[in-house]
Amino acid sequence: MAFLNYVGLDYGDELVTSTTESRGVTLGTKGLMPDGRVFRYSLAGEAITAGVLCQNSLAIANHDMDLVTAATAAGASSIVVTLGGTAATADQYKGGTIYVNDGDGEGQSFRIATHAAVSSSGSFTVPLEGKQTVQTALAATSLCGVKANPYNGTLIYNGNSGINGIPTGFAPTDVASGAYFWQQTYGDGTAVAQGTVVVGKMLTPGLTTDGTCDVHIATGDAGMNVAVVCSPISVTTDIQHVFITIGS
Repeated sequence: MAFLNYVGLDYGDELVTSTTESRGVTLGTKGLMPDGRVFRYSLAGEAITAGVLCQNSLAIANHDMDLVTAATAAGASSIVVTLGGTAATADQYKGGTIYVNDGDGEGQSFRIATHAAVSSSGSFTVPLEGKQTVQTALAATSLCGVKANPYNGTLIYNGNSGINGIPTGFAPTDVASGAYFWQQTYGDGTAVAQGTVVVGKMLTPGLTTDGTCDVHIATGDAGMNVAVVCSPISVTTDIQHVFITIGS
């Protein structure tokens, strides 16, 4: 039986953080406010301050691709891979994805269900969520990778020392490392804007200071648009009122 992946939030719910999962919803669940603002339920991978742009957790090189994969028949509800030299904790990849990156069955991807811890270089039986089954058989020469739920281990957007993630939302309040929180993806909000901003102009992830936003330039800017500047205009490095546009 499937369940809708959203919940209704009241004013103030979006500011609640907790060191324990207390909402009874999965990471990535959409939270809808009466005024149309949209949030995503997340787990912080480090301390995050209000107004900061966030990103997904970092991929793990010994898990992310080219994992030796056992031959798997079509219709199977799990896939067995051998991890590289990094252990995986219980449910580290719950709600994430396993995908076939090479060989027979390549291009398939599946959501991962709850799973046990796996030792370094250990055999990882990856359970597929719900009614998912392998559609095209995998051979012993097939290769897979696993990646975490993008809202599990949320980090401050890293634009200064090298982009290694995608924007996932803005923190509406200060969040402690290891705390569950709601990051905002759409609607009226705040951001730390760098440089001279103009009402109505788009903002992109900042490339000089982590967690900030830069003004979109007309050409040569490959950054994703994450917000629109709203009035009034703040002074440089102050918090700017914006309309967030990452996802509705």
